[in-house]
Amino acid sequence: MDIYDLCIIGAGMFGSSAARHASANPCLKVCLIGPDEPKIEEYNSREIFSSYYDEGRIVLVAERDPAYQVLSKHSIKRFREIEKLSGIKFYHPVGTLLAGERESPLLLGWMGGLEINRVPFVDLSEGEILNKRFPFLRLEKCLHPFLDNNGAGHISPRNLVEAQKKVAKMQGCHLINEVVEEVKENVSGRHEILTESGRILKAKRVLFCPGAFTKFKKLGPAAYLKIAVHKETAVLLEIPDEERQRLSSMPTIMMYKKELAGMPPSTTGTYILPPILYPDGKYYLKIGPMGHQRNSEITTLQEAKAWYREPGDSEVMEKMSKLIFEIIPNLKVTSVRSKTCITCDSPPHLPYIDRLKPTVAVATVGNGLGATTCDEVGRIAAELSVTGKWDSELPKSLFEAIYER
Repeated sequence: MDIYDLCIIGAGMFGSSAARHASANPCLKVCLIGPDEPKIEEYNSREIFSSYYDEGRIVLVAERDPAYQVLSKHSIKRFREIEKLSGIKFYHPVGTLLAGERESPLLLGWMGGLEINRVPFVDLSEGEILNKRFPFLRLEKCLHPFLDNNGAGHISPRNLVEAQKKVAKMQGCHLINEVVEEVKENVSGRHEILTESGRILKAKRVLFCPGAFTKFKKLGPAAYLKIAVHKETAVLLEIPDEERQRLSSMPTIMMYKKELAGMPPSTTGTYILPPILYPDGKYYLKIGPMGHQRNSEITTLQEAKAWYREPGDSEVMEKMSKLIFEIIPNLKVTSVRSKTCITCDSPPHLPYIDRLKPTVAVATVGNGLGATTCDEVGRIAAELSVTGKWDSELPKSLFEAIYER
């Protein structure tokens, strides 16, 4: 039986990124295990899903947390290289419009932090600058808008994962389209990986990147990490061609505001993506709430499976559908539908990138920001898994694993 130098478990945005970086070393035998995106008819029989089954995720450097600024900066600057290597397009740097309530502690701390860390942005709060730049948008006067136009925009997470996997395969990585049921160590010190089909793989080192499903399988020490899993609902509004032309300069939007659209108090704002082409040949504008909604926590695999088959939160659907017409007056829409996924969060609101044992590492928990940080998280994790070295200007202590008590 072949023994891999590194087995990466979880083929989403973190795992596929780690696979590309690890397999760049020709001396290593690397495999990436994780199921491909299910077809519609497979949803009822599938147990494991992923949040990357979509065409739109916001990417930006001007995050509120300095650690995310660094992770995002390094990830985004490699997107064009990955596109070129793979021949797969996924990156659209249309800019990100950010807004917070004027003079609020959140806004002052955010913009002050960007200036201290020399993260460039364009202030659009004076006079008619915003209306001239984006005449189709209407923000409340209590909001202070500014623009991240330094590589920010959106990606297709679906295409990003395909691009990472394609390059990894070109570099010799074995792609295994399976679900891992259990990982254990045997007496020889090698890890045994048992898949859903009964296949057994062996590896000298294991890197866990299973995202929101980390706690739902027998994944050794990774199964005991402190992770909160939550339901998410987004609203997709089909946009006709003539309206798409009117919105052709639209950036992605992240708007922080309390008591937004009558949503629960835990709602911190809303995110919006411009019209994006989906696999059905139609263009959809996407809007969703930031912050967790009522009764959103998921604690079992059965709950996670069920959520991916459900239409989503009706309150989110109703209130976000109304809000978008306040932000984009006279918006023309052909149809409206919802989309579900799940996200996972850690107590420090940063990903876990850590070595749990000398031969076991983890890179998991996106905190809703996995798309914008994934390539750098994967790079750091691959290096840590193989050499034990922490290769980042950020302190390792920020990303250390926290376990359930």
